[in-house]
Amino acid sequence: MPSMVVKQIRSWRIPQNVPNRPPELAPGATVRLAIEFDGHGYCLLATETDGDYTLSDWHPSLKAAEEKATQTFGPKSKDWETMELK
Repeated sequence: MPSMVVKQIRSWRIPQNVPNRPPELAPGATVRLAIEFDGHGYCLLATETDGDYTLSDWHPSLKAAEEKATQTFGPKSKDWETMELK
């Protein structure tokens, strides 16, 4: 089964107060976030819009991937765009 994006944020500016922001990213950096389902679990993907930073982090559940995104980049559940599965 090919991976499919289930949630995304096309452009997210990282807030100043995110406790676990990767040190490679300056406060206020902008990233594109996506969560893909691979048939077994969920992969959190992050790519810096104007830089070289990328992250690919596998999780056993969608909730775990969202929690990691919140801790690392700051978005809440309401900030995600849910993709329609076909």
